[in-house]
Amino acid sequence: MDKIIQNLDIQQPGIWFPLMVAVILLVLIILMPKRQITRRGMYITFGVVGYVGLVLDVNLLGTYFDWFDLGSRTTEGIGDLASYGIIPPCLAILYLNYLNRKNFWQYVTLFSVISLLFEIVLTQVGYMTLKGWRHWYSVPVFILIYGVWLPWHYKILQPIGGIKTEQGQCLKRHAAGIPLKQEKNRR
Repeated sequence: MDKIIQNLDIQQPGIWFPLMVAVILLVLIILMPKRQITRRGMYITFGVVGYVGLVLDVNLLGTYFDWFDLGSRTTEGIGDLASYGIIPPCLAILYLNYLNRKNFWQYVTLFSVISLLFEIVLTQVGYMTLKGWRHWYSVPVFILIYGVWLPWHYKILQPIGGIKTEQGQCLKRHAAGIPLKQEKNRR
């Protein structure tokens, strides 16, 4: 039992912050009104973004390049899982649920700032140690994620039922026996 607790890495300073943020975001995505993203889209996004976050941050940036450490240098604990595998997918789901063409750049900016603030607070509470990384390096990364990669992911989700579309809503109403609205003839 002591080995399990030791492997969770819960004695690290500042671990409360990623765990608290992860719980809040999980509750938020469960309770939020699903404006655009479906449960299928949430499931796929959680898996894809979580996997990419774990592979890139833990393996590439954290281990191979050794630019930063979260918690213990030698143990990947529950705080690492929250920081890489839970928080980024939750933010991506929130982003995709409310994203539209009118507010695209506002949302790219907002979620980039939220992600950057999360990273800065992780450092301030002592859970993240920067070695070769600087916080401003993250700005173009977040802009690419929210401005390019997640909109591309959004387009992939549309044909597989991960995103609600007007056509999809019409088909659901028709399948449920609800009459489709007739367009008025314009002359």
